[in-house]
Amino acid sequence: MPVRNGRTCRDTPTARNPLGADGYVFSVATDPDARRRGYARACVEALLEWFRERGAGRVRLTASPQAEPLYRSLGFTPRPDPLLELML
Repeated sequence: MPVRNGRTCRDTPTARNPLGADGYVFSVATDPDARRRGYARACVEALLEWFRERGAGRVRLTASPQAEPLYRSLGFTPRPDPLLELML
């Protein structure tokens, strides 16, 4: 079954995001034996509704190449600013 995590963060309100709320999705994973059954889609759709109910103006995530088609089908679009990380 998928694991889903999300959080909302408050930032400076803007015209496109009057509440200043952003959603972040992380740690979505499905056991290999349970893939291709719609579980991840159902979990992410529920999480997106949760963000909408809290007034999030956008939702951000990073995706593996295997998961990218799912997120694109849900309306996510690629951004020119990829996530950078430093492991110490």
